Amino acid sequence: MKYRNLILSIVVVAFFSSCVTPRRTRYLQEPDRSIASYPEVYTPADYQIQKSDELYIRVITLDPESRKIFNADGAGTTTGNVRTSNSKGLYTYTVYDDGTIDFPYIGAIEVAGLTTREAKEAIEKKLVEYVIDCSVEVRLVNSYFNLVAHDKAGRFQITKEKMTIFEALAVAGDLGQYADRKKVKILRQNQDGTTSIREFDLRSKTIIGSEYYYIQPNDIIYVKAFGGQYFRINSFLTALGVTTTTISFGLLIWQVVNLCINAAKPAK
Repeated sequence: MKYRNLILSIVVVAFFSSCVTPRRTRYLQEPDRSIASYPEVYTPADYQIQKSDELYIRVITLDPESRKIFNADGAGTTTGNVRTSNSKGLYTYTVYDDGTIDFPYIGAIEVAGLTTREAKEAIEKKLVEYVIDCSVEVRLVNSYFNLVAHDKAGRFQITKEKMTIFEALAVAGDLGQYADRKKVKILRQNQDGTTSIREFDLRSKTIIGSEYYYIQPNDIIYVKAFGGQYFRINSFLTALGVTTTTISFGLLIWQVVNLCINAAKPAK
């Protein structure tokens, strides 16, 4: 009898510990009391240009000569750190290690640490000496985030200026059912060249408006799997089938053990 009770206890514990409950996977739920709530109000700062970033810069003017010179028109040519491509219509500049770009006829322009709006203004001020009336368009080309999860990985484009973590996961196809949403990590590059790691509970509704709610270019979102993933059960019918099979197998072993014990006893 004691063996039967032991087997049943093991089965019950395994059943309840292996089920993937809605609490583990549902978004925007009440926060876990064991985790501190996030600040209620957080205003995300605009992304600041960093070294090695790729910038799309195009000068808009009515003067055809100026437009040709400053937009480096050509069939896939390269001028300094300017790369053009007719297929994409991009005029990209790489930010050097000293935080500058090399702009045609103007030279080095400091852009590291600036937002794209501030970089636009800085370039327009330099162009005043060469073009009477012009406007500059500046965008970040390398606007991507990376997802590393137990069942998927990839590099995805940030399609808007401020993209939320949920929008990013929608672009990536969401997380798998065994992803540990309670301990999601973001690896983020800082302006000084260092990398910081932030961990948060993606399930909590208090994430809205927090510093974790918006992603930034070059963010790496890391999500590990639950411990003991190989024994996870994701439906009641599967759990019932596994439990029935386990109990039957356990009873069979118990009967075999009893037969062996009885056979080993000396005959009276």
